[in-house]
Amino acid sequence: MRRSTAENITGIVDSPREARQAETCLTDEGFARDAITIMSAEPLPEFISEFGSKSPGRAGMLSIAGGIAGAAAAIALTVWTSGRMGLITGGMPIITPWAFGIIVYELIALGAILTTFVVTIYEAGLLRRGTIDVEVDSAIADGKVAVSVSCQNDTSRRVAESVFSKLGAKISGNNG
Repeated sequence: MRRSTAENITGIVDSPREARQAETCLTDEGFARDAITIMSAEPLPEFISEFGSKSPGRAGMLSIAGGIAGAAAAIALTVWTSGRMGLITGGMPIITPWAFGIIVYELIALGAILTTFVVTIYEAGLLRRGTIDVEVDSAIADGKVAVSVSCQNDTSRRVAESVFSKLGAKISGNNG
């Protein structure tokens, strides 16, 4: 019977060297590099160059867009407020760039900061609704390394379990 959804199988190994062996064996068995996730309590520089080649984050451009949206909101807010208040200015213009510069500046900063915050929360995956595998979390906290692979069907699941068993990894799976 074939599964219709991807399922993650996680092998817990003792060292980054064993994680490297697991990653090599999994790619040799036909798993794509982007289907493999290495998790550790500390950064593993030897994996960053290979697995860090995914598309760069969008936080920079979205922060600029948030700043522009903040500026547009500030200008609209100040113009609308000035027009509605019925201020007596003694012949001076009601809407002046100098009077509203600080408001525009602050809302540019606010828009950029809020956008950066939201993008960071989203890209970090903190909004996921999956179950937390306490066994994997506690193993990583104890200094072990977890190698997770996305299996598309029963055959790939058996291959991943075979690779992890061959390497002596503790298998913690079925977190789809």
